[in-house]
Amino acid sequence: MENFDFLHIDNSDMNIKIKEDYCKGCGYCIDICPEYVFKESTKVNSRGYELPEIINIDACVGCKKCELICPELAISVDKEEKKQ
Repeated sequence: MENFDFLHIDNSDMNIKIKEDYCKGCGYCIDICPEYVFKESTKVNSRGYELPEIINIDACVGCKKCELICPELAISVDKEEKKQ
């Protein structure tokens, strides 16, 4: 079983996970996000690709455009259900 590093950021409503070893640094997630949640970073994964940085998680509306456009299936976006 493979062991992967995750970049996991959450706020009160959204969880964004980036499976770091899957990312190839294409930047599609940065370009497509309507709320500017991501930016380019200097952090690299084990394969030498630059990873996106999550800079504005509170602005995430859960549209999942980043998840859908990622050719490597490295991003997942989940909305947390509020407990009552």
